[in-house]
Amino acid sequence: MEPRRLVQTLRYYFIMKSSKRGDFVRKNKIFGNVGKNVRLPQMIIPLRSENIFIGNNVEVASGVHFVVHDAIHGVFNNMPGNKEKYKEHIGKIEIGSNVFIGASAILISPVKIGDNVVVAAGAVVNKDVPSGSVVAGVPAKVIGSFEELKKKRLEYSKRYD
Repeated sequence: MEPRRLVQTLRYYFIMKSSKRGDFVRKNKIFGNVGKNVRLPQMIIPLRSENIFIGNNVEVASGVHFVVHDAIHGVFNNMPGNKEKYKEHIGKIEIGSNVFIGASAILISPVKIGDNVVVAAGAVVNKDVPSGSVVAGVPAKVIGSFEELKKKRLEYSKRYD
């Protein structure tokens, strides 16, 4: 890990409130963009983090991985008899506003997650996610709508109020 990223990760890791970690990332321009009211878990700052763009009112749960690059070029470049030169593939991850990303989800670039989206725990997102949807699975697929889930949660909240 390069020294600058290591220092950022250590400083970030010791911020106890998830909302303060979002503020730290925004203030220090660690990601490409971070909106307001973004809550981030303790994590190692992802490599190529400048290719991650996050909208407003986003909650990222523990264990989420942002993958904005691959390393297969190293294998291709070192194959016996190879005369070609392969470059690292680098993509962008864009997350809209009002998004929840569940624990241990993996976002693989290039991918765009729309507004008002829930990504279930453990989902692997490798394609764009339309606004207003709930996705789950490997690979992630739409399993419902944001508004349906919001309505169910309100009913639950009233029942146990």
